[in-house]
Amino acid sequence: MNLRVLIIDDDIRIAEIHRRYVEKIEGFEVVGIANNLEDAQSQLDVLEPDLLLLDIFFPEGSGLEFLKKARMHSKQVDVIPITAAKEVNLFNEAIHGGVFDYILKPVVFTRFQTTLERYRQTKNQLLNIDQLDQSEVDRALHTASGDLSKFQELPKGIDRLTLEKVQQVLSSVQIPGLTSEEVASQIGASRTTVRRYLEYLVSQMILDVDISYGGVGRPERRYFRKKH
Repeated sequence: MNLRVLIIDDDIRIAEIHRRYVEKIEGFEVVGIANNLEDAQSQLDVLEPDLLLLDIFFPEGSGLEFLKKARMHSKQVDVIPITAAKEVNLFNEAIHGGVFDYILKPVVFTRFQTTLERYRQTKNQLLNIDQLDQSEVDRALHTASGDLSKFQELPKGIDRLTLEKVQQVLSSVQIPGLTSEEVASQIGASRTTVRRYLEYLVSQMILDVDISYGGVGRPERRYFRKKH
């Protein structure tokens, strides 16, 4: 079942761009677009979306105030602000309001896609769980933050900075993916080192791996981001 998205932005053209972005990403559907906060409230009540893509600045008020009212009325909806607001106080207010992420305009599609895929991964992970253990909590938080190593001690031989570089290279790669040699050439590390990091990410269910038999020689392992 697709996750239902409501886009709330007073700029009609930007809202349409975001709609097209959402529809490019597997597992999501746009159920409504609101160009003012009153309409947004009506659509939120009727459509009951899973996720709001919410601007902050509106002629009639603040998207963050809208977020607070939605929380006060116990709306079980997740929120990702998409905004030109770069003020730290607004960012802090959004974080305190329980947003999943915070995306600055103009939106870069790869950044947008990464956030929505992390969101979908988190939702899917928790879908059939009644009770959590610590590993599941950690994995959910890693997924939401986009930082695999933030809440756990990395194993011996896995460096935080190198891990982040490897993840960045694979951030937008799907099938047929990249080989360890191709990743190594992009980050300036040895193939053996990169292979260790890639296999670690496979073990953490962040990457998938496939075997390529094309050409002469030994089969190649190709790595790409896991689909959910």
